[in-house]
Amino acid sequence: MLKKLRLVFLYFFTVFFVWYGYARSRTAVDLIESSIKSRLPKLSIDKITKTPVSDIYEVRSNKKVFYIDVSGRYLFVGNLVDLFTHDNLTQIAIESMSFVNWGQLPLNVAIRHVNGDGRRKIAIFTDPDCPFCKRLEEETVPSLKNVTIYYFLFPLEIHVSATDNSKKILCSKTPEITYLNWMRGTKPLPEKNQCDTASNLQVMLDKGRELGVEATPTIVLPDGKIVTGLIPADYLNQLITNAQAESSVEIESKVEK
Repeated sequence: MLKKLRLVFLYFFTVFFVWYGYARSRTAVDLIESSIKSRLPKLSIDKITKTPVSDIYEVRSNKKVFYIDVSGRYLFVGNLVDLFTHDNLTQIAIESMSFVNWGQLPLNVAIRHVNGDGRRKIAIFTDPDCPFCKRLEEETVPSLKNVTIYYFLFPLEIHVSATDNSKKILCSKTPEITYLNWMRGTKPLPEKNQCDTASNLQVMLDKGRELGVEATPTIVLPDGKIVTGLIPADYLNQLITNAQAESSVEIESKVEK
């Protein structure tokens, strides 16, 4: 009987401290969120979590990471590194946010191009006046193997003609061919920039901003991971192969469950 009472006491003691720890953490998160909103009212907060460092919390905002103390007064910007494991906790957090759910991409408005049998897939957010995007089309894309590419036009504000040129591409009779010819420097764009499909540009822009796209080219791999910049063909082919394998393993795992 005494043994049973001890077990019951131990159970309720454990439950109480688990609840107490959660409640205390929740209170700290609420206080930090309130403090940030009062001092930085325009900052959107996606998530606040405790870090392994005592009284320091991680704040995620628009795919960016910073840190704040439990009082909500002192804010830290930079990398948090575990010197025992050599893990960059900040980079790990950022990478965990840099994924896209393919089911949420508006593929119906994308410009579609197929290399080979097209059994693999990537999406590219691209600016028709971006020099690095043009080099990607000239140097990398032609060497990608068996891949379907979904292009989303994402004209940057620094390129004054990019929005107009994007509409010209979308209004052409064959947007795929027009886009590739323009990016590879073989033909100028047509003059027409007003048409029903020009409205697709806003859909592409909205999705890019929602995903946190800030630069072009931005590439979405088969597993949803995001990479940016001018990437050599051999390396991008390997990234696509690895991501495709990861994506297949995830699908098989879900089927088994």
